[in-house]
Amino acid sequence: MPLRRVSAAYLAQAEELRDNVQQWAAYESRGNCIVLAGPGSGKTKTLVLKMARALAEDVRAPRGIACITYSQECTRELTRRMESLGLRESSRLFIGTVHGFCLRHLLIPYGRLANLGLPDPITVSTTDHSQQVFLRVRARLFGEASTHRKIDMDKHRRIHLDRAAPSWREFEELATLAEAYEEALHHDGFVDYEDLVIYGERLVTQHDWVLPLVKACFPMLAVDEYQDLGVGLHRIVKRLAFDGGVRLFAVGDADQSVYGFNGADSSLLHDLAERPDVECIKLKVNYRCAEAIVRVSERALGEFREYRSYDPDRQAHIDLIECPDGLTQQAKWAIEKIIPAALRRQPGRQIGDIAILYRNAGIGDVVAGAAADAGVSFIRVDTSAPYRKCAITSWVEDCSAWCAGGGRDAKPMLQGLIDRWLAFHRLPLADNNARIHIKKLTEFLWSHRENRSAWYFVSAIREKLLDNLIAGNACLVDQAAQMDAMTRALQVGGILHDLDMAGLGGRDGSPDQLNLLTLHSAKGCEYDVVIMLGLDEGTFHWTNVQGNDLLESRRLFYVGVTRARDEVYMLYSGWNENRGRRYYSGRLRFLEELNAD
Repeated sequence: MPLRRVSAAYLAQAEELRDNVQQWAAYESRGNCIVLAGPGSGKTKTLVLKMARALAEDVRAPRGIACITYSQECTRELTRRMESLGLRESSRLFIGTVHGFCLRHLLIPYGRLANLGLPDPITVSTTDHSQQVFLRVRARLFGEASTHRKIDMDKHRRIHLDRAAPSWREFEELATLAEAYEEALHHDGFVDYEDLVIYGERLVTQHDWVLPLVKACFPMLAVDEYQDLGVGLHRIVKRLAFDGGVRLFAVGDADQSVYGFNGADSSLLHDLAERPDVECIKLKVNYRCAEAIVRVSERALGEFREYRSYDPDRQAHIDLIECPDGLTQQAKWAIEKIIPAALRRQPGRQIGDIAILYRNAGIGDVVAGAAADAGVSFIRVDTSAPYRKCAITSWVEDCSAWCAGGGRDAKPMLQGLIDRWLAFHRLPLADNNARIHIKKLTEFLWSHRENRSAWYFVSAIREKLLDNLIAGNACLVDQAAQMDAMTRALQVGGILHDLDMAGLGGRDGSPDQLNLLTLHSAKGCEYDVVIMLGLDEGTFHWTNVQGNDLLESRRLFYVGVTRARDEVYMLYSGWNENRGRRYYSGRLRFLEELNAD
């Protein structure tokens, strides 16, 4: 029996897990638990209900649960699902990225006590400023002609956390560059996102006194998408769980590990799952994909996983389409042929149920051009998007959605917007200052309940609320840069100038807009219809790719196929272009294994 009042929604939804033996076992687990969850297996639902139960039955107030996930998009989805159960972010529930957890719950409260040597106050550098520091240091050390890249230096910092180990100096120039870069950045009074995890890990692993303090706040730690989160988080998790007594509940799928270029290592998930003091549960039922798509996806992966569709009789449509004239023809074929047919095929289907997936933003430019030429409205999620998703930009989008009409259906919930607003100020709900901030926010939202231009709304919310917040919070410097990018995109002449408030509120998905995403951005998403473009050797990956890079490329292809509920279209041309030359390297090698022609 629950120890205190719980959400009726949580109890009702929990009963839905009972018929799935593996989901129910995860829900009933009492100790450390790792859930290995294939595509469409209901892992997010299982994770959310497990956290809801733990908050209701196991973790007594004022203590809480910290839930760490990979990206801002994942954070947003988990937050919405918890809100639907009547549970919101508060001092008892943290949902955020590993960087956010390290900053808010490790470095800010304990960093100065541990004499970590970080700037005080901790101010996160903007991406542009970090790049400028890197270029300055690189030129000083190795000359203007140096070809060292920041992405390589950051990966070295991310993977080799022990600076005393021989592996740190395995690539001597990268190690020297990293040390000089960090010294220069800190001298300027800033840290970067890599620092947050690096120093968070040092704090936890080198200072025993921190462990009971973290456990006192968060006796349970939940981790989503564990396979993508890297060495730093893995060390933090092991230290908190197995030395600090924090209970661990983590979900992940090594087959969907696609961030090796960022330092992610899928073997870390298996390392946890194989421990004798951890219960390992595997989810086998795919609630998303039709049976034919499940079977094709296993051929795409090159491994048999014994997954099965929840609805084995549901029909699927799978097609490989050759477009010999290249990417432009692929994009045009998708927009003008596939999408209209898919909309006709299923009554009630909307264009928001369809996604076009591709390898990189360059292909996204081609697709966006074809969609614009055809008058198709779209949402784009890749590196060419007008601004990067972060906590503040996502919150502004949700405020816009509420004012434009979403508030009538509690989508999003007003209380959730308030909780996130207070979290920016790091204020508990009962604080007297919190009441002032709540009043300002609710008055603003209530007075802007109309669907005007997004530019008008963003200008107003910045003037009345956000600019003062950002000016007084050094931790929000990088997020302020993304708010500036959003503002530029919405102003006259900007790429999103014609957007209204409802459109801004639907920037993470709208029934009336086609979804354009990179394959990496599509992780965690699902659509009725998935169209994959650029499936050619030399376009999807280098023609000479091998080893771990080839395995990761295969997993990325697998991720794309498994986003689809009912229909998958795979388009190729048989050639690729590089520096103006055409290379007939053939279609993607994984297509040869599908036997779906």
